[in-house]
Parts: sequence; structure tokens; C-alpha cells
Amino acid sequence: MLVNRVGVALVGPGGVSRRHVEALAHVDGAVLRGILHQSPMTGFPESNARYLSWSQLLSDASVQLVSFCTQGRTQTRLARQALGAGKAVLLEGIAAHSTAELDQLVELSERTGRPAGVMLPYRYGLPQDLLQGGWRSSATATLAISRYHPPAPPGCSAECGAAPAVARVITRLGMHYLDVVCQLLGPLAEVLVAGPQERAGNAGGRVAGVVRFAAGGVLSFAVTCESPTRIERLAVLDVDQSLIIEDGRIVTDGAAGPVERPVMHVPGLRTEVYRDMTEAVMTGRPPRRCHLSATRAVTVILDSVRRQFEAAAGDAHHGSRGGRPSA
Repeated sequence: MLVNRVGVALVGPGGVSRRHVEALAHVDGAVLRGILHQSPMTGFPESNARYLSWSQLLSDASVQLVSFCTQGRTQTRLARQALGAGKAVLLEGIAAHSTAELDQLVELSERTGRPAGVMLPYRYGLPQDLLQGGWRSSATATLAISRYHPPAPPGCSAECGAAPAVARVITRLGMHYLDVVCQLLGPLAEVLVAGPQERAGNAGGRVAGVVRFAAGGVLSFAVTCESPTRIERLAVLDVDQSLIIEDGRIVTDGAAGPVERPVMHVPGLRTEVYRDMTEAVMTGRPPRRCHLSATRAVTVILDSVRRQFEAAAGDAHHGSRGGRPSA
């Protein structure tokens, strides 16, 4: 597809869409055609055109790229429709709940010849030499994330507790770091997850796991909403190189010694995602870094975590009824 400027339509709540509008403003090859709001009363500038319906957006021939600003199964369903209508798609975060859903989207993208990407801007904070750094089977990674959330008060619904809070952390913040490790260490071999633990009668706000990669690397991760200490820290250690990301700061170590890299500035990285997708639409080639197929490994990890939380929620529900269901 040859176009001078890529027409972009945004789908999602106004507050999130605003960040995408700001990112697009710095991409010369893209132009915002309009926004389909899911929550219109957000005080969004009236200067941006608004679509009245999804069908109106799909029928707009000036739109070559549909960008979704929120996660969830709805965006997966709409993305299939957009690809079928001849639009490229950019999905927010992890686009599918399972590899079957992911494979369906990737296959549809390849069949229609329309690029499909994901808004995972942390990938663009990785120096290119690390992506091509030849991480060995001895690579060992650790990820720790802490965001405090108080336990649910007595009588409050389970959705107010710390377990749902840690689920949100790992699917909104943790997915970016897990994805970074997957970009470096490659396909998975095994995922082991320890689900949320009991805390004062409520499902605890913590989860941990171990991931083994096919090439031999290992990742251990822990996410908690129980500690007052706020931290996000990823370390990938190998025999001849290392990467440490702590609260957005990047330090690498290798043959040249420790090097402090540019701090990850998410708004700027979000712009890089749009530049990559714009070039992909213009040239017809897959995106350089945000391509959808590269989310397979992290999709498997997050699906394993999700199933653990669902199992824990089911156990808590049965326990609150005074017993387990009969066989």
C-alpha cells in the first residue's frame, strides 16, 4: 500500500486516547482522522473529529490504521473486523488472552497483507545491540514489581481487594517488563506460576513465577501489592553482558564496561511505536519491533498468571459458601 500520509483512527476512552494523540503529533508520516470514544464525557478537545459508530470508522477510506487504546477481548474482536476491512491495526498491550487468539490475528494480518502491531513501547527503549546480543543459555533474569494496595475492608466485594490489584499490575505494568525479557531470551519452554496467597482471610496481593526459555535462559518474577516499597526492577545477567532496568533507568555491562543508557521516556517511546507502524503501512512490510507475532511468549506467561488468579478466585468463592462443590 503506497500512501503519502497514513490516516489513523483511534478507538478507546478519551483519557487514554489523549496520550495517543500526543504521540501521533510527532509523527510526520501520520495524520489523525478521527476518534471513536468509548467514554465521550472526558473533556477531550472538540477539534478532533469523532466517529459516531464503529461502522462509520470502518467505512472511512481515508483511514489506513486503526489504533486501539484499551486492552480486552473487545479490541481483539474489533481488530479482526478492521483487518478484514483492509485496515492495519495497532493493539494496546497484549492483544490476545491465548496463543489461539493471537495466531488467528497474525494469520489474518498475513492473509490480508495489513500490518498488525502492539503498543509495547518498552521494546523501543532497548538498545539495538542488546536485541542482537546473542544471549546465552546461561542468561538469568529477575523481575520485581511492588505497588501497594490495601486489602479489601470487611464486607467489601472481592474486586476491591489486593488480588485484583496485583492482577492489574502484572497485566498493565508487568507485561512490559516480561515482554522485554521475551524479546531478549526468545521462545518459551515452560512457565510455572505460584498463585495469590492467603492474607488475613483475603486472597493476597502477590504472585510469583519461574519461566524457562527454550534456549536455556531462566526468568524469575515476583509482583506484590502488599509492600509499602514502590519499585520496578528488571535484571538480565549473562556471563559476558547484563541489562538492568530500574524505575526506567537502563544500565548495561559488557566488554566496554558499565554503560548508562538513555532513560526510558514512555511518551517518546510511544511515538516510536507509531513511527514504526506508519512505515510498515507505507511499505507493506512487518513492523520492526512492535510486530504482533513477537508477543507469543509473553502471551503464554500472562495467560498462565490469569488462570492462576481465576483458580484462586474460584477457591475463595467456594470457601465463602462454606465448602467445596461436590464431585
